[in-house]
Amino acid sequence: MEIHRADLAYRRRSLWLMAALLAACAIGLWLLHGWLQTVQAHAVASAPEEARRWLRGAIVAMLATAAVPTALWGRSLRRLGRAAREEGRFPPRAWKTYRDVRVLRGQAASQWSRRSERLGRMAQGVAGVFAAAAVAAWIWLG
Repeated sequence: MEIHRADLAYRRRSLWLMAALLAACAIGLWLLHGWLQTVQAHAVASAPEEARRWLRGAIVAMLATAAVPTALWGRSLRRLGRAAREEGRFPPRAWKTYRDVRVLRGQAASQWSRRSERLGRMAQGVAGVFAAAAVAAWIWLG
């Protein structure tokens, strides 16, 4: 049984990156809360058209922001599946893992590679839905 060894430096970097992303998201939510309070105060005191413009901006920003990481995640999954299919093993040699994993070959590797590519296409489809919804919201609320 072949084992794909974990890369401890990769795990450490990834955990630090996740912690930084968590902090950035917390700060972003705090800033969003403040901005939404400003929008609420503005909406109450201003004309309905201005409130609608602020609401349109908030909805479009939320949908567009969700589309970017979803598209990148889908791209990464598709690359993983393609590399595994080309090498005939899962995970591919060049890919790093958080922990030691058993290498799959043959039909099992083929199934995992197809599954990864399919999930990548689905994620990119969801990203497209987010982007289309952002455009639709911009037009509909415009």
